Amino acid sequence: MKYLSWFLGQSRWLINPIPNVPNVARRLRRSPHRHNSLGSFVVFLAIGFLYVQAQPTTAGTDPVSANGGATLADVEKEFGSPAAGAGTVGSVGSSSSAVVADNAPSLTGKEALLECDRILGEAEAKLEKIASYSATFVKQERIGNALTELQVIQLRMVHQPKRISMKWEGGKDAGQRAIYAEGENDGDMLVRKLNGIEARLGVISLNPSGTMAMKHSRHPITDAGLLNLTKITRQHRQADLKLESGVSVKLLDHQNLNGRDCQCLVVEYAKPEFASDEKKEYRKSMVYIDSQTKLPTCIRSYGWPEKIADANPQKLDQTTLLELYAFKNVDFEAQVQLEDFNRARLQ
Repeated sequence: MKYLSWFLGQSRWLINPIPNVPNVARRLRRSPHRHNSLGSFVVFLAIGFLYVQAQPTTAGTDPVSANGGATLADVEKEFGSPAAGAGTVGSVGSSSSAVVADNAPSLTGKEALLECDRILGEAEAKLEKIASYSATFVKQERIGNALTELQVIQLRMVHQPKRISMKWEGGKDAGQRAIYAEGENDGDMLVRKLNGIEARLGVISLNPSGTMAMKHSRHPITDAGLLNLTKITRQHRQADLKLESGVSVKLLDHQNLNGRDCQCLVVEYAKPEFASDEKKEYRKSMVYIDSQTKLPTCIRSYGWPEKIADANPQKLDQTTLLELYAFKNVDFEAQVQLEDFNRARLQ
């Protein structure tokens, strides 16, 4: 082991390996420990190779769903994309603003906002009475200047005390699990990945609002769920109601979102200073409310083109999407167990 430590101590060449290979070889030839150092180096490389290449699944970890790829493909089809869905009514995903049919709005301006606030208030009261539920959560976000792929997440939720379990289906994060349990694990979320080098770290504890956790998400896990989405959306609409100008609002009935009849509230701001979000990022927001359940099931928010590197004025909405959050297969009768939120589920 001391020879390996000596070798690594001499290994400034790791910063720029190719040009420094001759220097490494020269040092090994001159070193009195050359044979042991070389052997240690070979073993070091072999172990590293096996560590990176092998992908074992830890005992007790839920395996990746066999139909995870099919699930992701179905969601991409349902929520649209620039290539297959742009301009169609009810198509969400990365499609254009034509997702809303060009029919006369039922309400506009503050009347539309007041009606939306009323519906969201009733939805909030309804959801606060729900103890737990399961759902398929779909999200797509712009992190920095990059738009992530659509993510399909199996969500299990308990409201009091707050408990959240997420399992990713399909895509590069397939099999990833995350758990948050209010009042437990020192307030941290627990994450377990199944792919890549990070899988070797086992269960990771992260501050939900910390730098590492927020590296791959625009909002902390503690904000997840239908109830919180409803509350935040309602807060934004109440802020819009206080504006005397700078905001355009219309409410459209009978919008088809993946086979479901919905109302859609479309809010557009004239300038960033009028936007309802704290960071003044939103240029436009679309809120889909299921006509049967009266719950908001899909939210889309778009940014300002001058703040997005790849924005195209000719394809404004396709290239300025900030956030897409949608809920499918919501089951308020699902049997959600406390065991679903234990660390042991991730071991």
